[in-house]
Amino acid sequence: MEQQEQRMSVRLVVVDPDLSAQCDRVEKHLLAPLAGSPRVTDDHGLFADSLDAFLRIRETLAAAVARGPRVWTPNGRWEHEGLRILTLPTAETDVLYALLRELSGALVAPRDLPDPSGLAAALHGGVLSAAEPAVGLVGALARVLSMVDLTPDADADTLFAAVEAADGEDVRLTYAQEEAWQRLAHRVTMLLTESAPLHRFL
Repeated sequence: MEQQEQRMSVRLVVVDPDLSAQCDRVEKHLLAPLAGSPRVTDDHGLFADSLDAFLRIRETLAAAVARGPRVWTPNGRWEHEGLRILTLPTAETDVLYALLRELSGALVAPRDLPDPSGLAAALHGGVLSAAEPAVGLVGALARVLSMVDLTPDADADTLFAAVEAADGEDVRLTYAQEEAWQRLAHRVTMLLTESAPLHRFL
């Protein structure tokens, strides 16, 4: 049987220290404990697959930061945080969305329901660190997904075109592009830091 070509998605991502910090939390305190816990049944390999996908996404982010380009304000004096174009397999984000749905469902499920997989028990203190509440960790996963799979809008399209046209060279934004950047920066700041229900990020 002929192997299907892997679907890829090209997207604009703002790679900054806040995103890196959220990724650290998700990897160390949520995905790694779930994937490595003997208490949680993983019949379909969702937890292990999610950790693998997340690690590959982090590698792609790190490579994009190292690759550049650098993006400058119109006066050329200030550099913006890592505005990068990423190419990711949609399967990577799809598996993380599937995990997010499972985790969100387990968080809101009544405590007296049967829990054959052990996931609800894990989220309520059986596996995860008590120092990191499960709802906060699942929220961090949602935030990371919202950043690496940012819904395009006019501002993102404007900046995507500017970075793409530079073909790897440094970018000096026009004043119109700078205004688009400021609006995008406000949007991603809200995604990374605003305290809100999980459905806001889905």
